Amino acid sequence: MKKTLAMLVAGGAVATMSLVAAPAAQAAAPPQCQAPKVADRDKGRATMRGTFNLKAGPYAGPRCSTVGKARKGQVLEFFCWVTNDYGTHWVFAHVRGTKKYGWMSIDNLRTFRDTNNVREGC
Repeated sequence: MKKTLAMLVAGGAVATMSLVAAPAAQAAAPPQCQAPKVADRDKGRATMRGTFNLKAGPYAGPRCSTVGKARKGQVLEFFCWVTNDYGTHWVFAHVRGTKKYGWMSIDNLRTFRDTNNVREGC
């Protein structure tokens, strides 16, 4: 199940009813990327379903920056799991045979092995 983050960006003129004693209007800041502290709690692994970005935190889109790419067929070795604010399960993992580490949505994985599925907390 794919979920997207709808972001509203304030731009242009801001209509106000009264300018007397009103605080200045400010654009809404996008949510910050909040990456949990990582611990090695799961010795499992899974295979990439396709080619997807590794993220700096457990969020897709622009909220968290891209730190690398995992390609179809590569194996991710797990450290820990979290569920983000949108109910999506993410795993912090290492791409086997590389120096790449990052967060990956489990929607992008297949063939799970030897995992204890610790899905809350890192």
